[in-house]
Amino acid sequence: MSDKNYYKKIIESRNTLRSQKISDELAEREVFTLFELLKYFYNKSYDNKNNIVVDVGCGDTYLKKFFEKKNFVYKGYDLDDLNIEKDKIPLPDNSVDIVINVGLIEALENSNNLFLESRRILKPDGIIYTITPNWLKDYKNFYNNPIHKKPYTPNSLNQAYLINGFKDINILPGLRCKPLWYYKGPFRFEKAFYLVPFNRYEFFEKRVYTKNFWRKLIPGFLKGHSRSMIGIAKK
Repeated sequence: MSDKNYYKKIIESRNTLRSQKISDELAEREVFTLFELLKYFYNKSYDNKNNIVVDVGCGDTYLKKFFEKKNFVYKGYDLDDLNIEKDKIPLPDNSVDIVINVGLIEALENSNNLFLESRRILKPDGIIYTITPNWLKDYKNFYNNPIHKKPYTPNSLNQAYLINGFKDINILPGLRCKPLWYYKGPFRFEKAFYLVPFNRYEFFEKRVYTKNFWRKLIPGFLKGHSRSMIGIAKK
């Protein structure tokens, strides 16, 4: 099966087996976390209605609604729109406030074009935001996904940003909606992996997200258990 068909199957099964309510909650948490981290680490807030976010590898654009609630113009590009390892993103230079890619770079043989194109379309001091598995915490599972090609560590993602001209880089644990102390310090990845022992959602054999009574008794700050990382940088 080609990568393109695999992606389509994943999106189809996700839409079938995950309720709209759960999908919306996950998307809202993703967008909320992004803006909280930008506010804390970069002192950035977006108050006008002329901001643009580009979602590369957008899939079914499930984040769109929540960016639009933040008064962003949302532009999503996926496999049917361009080959991100080769093609130009069809937008002018210096025109975009934020470029995000979620679960994308690990499926690319080479991410340089993605980073260079992201930097080209970003405004000065615009933000790139990447989420990818942290090989140091997920090496046992990484190649269980048949389209995963290239793993990243916090250091290698940092170097990829540097090589492609980004600055003010922060590589953080892939947690959502957590107190800021989880994202800080030299042992932040260990804190996020070992001190957050519970996943927010149970994922059963039928691939259905559920929440039950007993899990509601676990405080939110103990849910997360991060095997991924978030990379943020400025143009």
